[in-house]
Amino acid sequence: MRINTLAQWFGGNRMLAQSAGKALGRLRWCGVPFAGGCPELPHIQTAAGVANDLHRHVINLARVVRDDALVEQLVHQLDSLLFHPDESAEAQERCRDREQSRQFGDAPDVAWATDYFTACWMGRGGHAGKQGEFDQSLSLRWTSSGGDSAVRFRSAIQSLRDWHRALRNWSFTCLDAFEFLDNVRDADGHGLYVDAPWPDAGEEYRHAFTLEQQVRLAESLARFNRARVVVRYGDHPLIRELYPEPRWTWLQQTGRNQRNGAIAEVLIINGGPPT
Repeated sequence: MRINTLAQWFGGNRMLAQSAGKALGRLRWCGVPFAGGCPELPHIQTAAGVANDLHRHVINLARVVRDDALVEQLVHQLDSLLFHPDESAEAQERCRDREQSRQFGDAPDVAWATDYFTACWMGRGGHAGKQGEFDQSLSLRWTSSGGDSAVRFRSAIQSLRDWHRALRNWSFTCLDAFEFLDNVRDADGHGLYVDAPWPDAGEEYRHAFTLEQQVRLAESLARFNRARVVVRYGDHPLIRELYPEPRWTWLQQTGRNQRNGAIAEVLIINGGPPT
């Protein structure tokens, strides 16, 4: 897969997505209450799964991409676009209009997915999911250093058929995360991958998390004993308190922040480490 995330998500796990899949192991069913840009989904070995996010734009995009016919319509519409500030600005404006008028339909919408994909991939990387994500200027390079933004946009379009194959076994919802978790059955062969907004850093998200929600999430996840639970966070004192060892197994890993700097993060697992 040439592009390792469906949307250029703020704080997304595109560099270490494979480790999340490894930690979960082989499953019959998996739930992902905070799907974001979906980088982990291709790496999760499951017969079926449900991915969820309150961000309706990215969920509509995923629902279009997983559909056999609609993904081809999406690729055709995106291929016809010029990499130009007007295309980007018009797509952003239509996305903002949907937000303000709450024009969120129940059926996958190709025109909407085209606008959101354009807003994500013509704009600067790492802003999807943030407040003000539809206010980004067109990403242009005026030197030969670094990758070209137009090439990145075309590569993202070309990757959509790969994403289609990766998402075929997944269903998508736009529920509150706690409502989603209430529906999950604690059973052998089930798994949960949880990448909630982080303390402090996650305050920039459109759908941020309060301290009370962080506590409630830890309490919700503690009820799972038979299902495999893998949680991703930055290494933070609050998280140390909410997910104590040895009840939870901590795996240290080094991620990258938005400026490509090294950042300490962890995978927190109920039960033992992956084999």
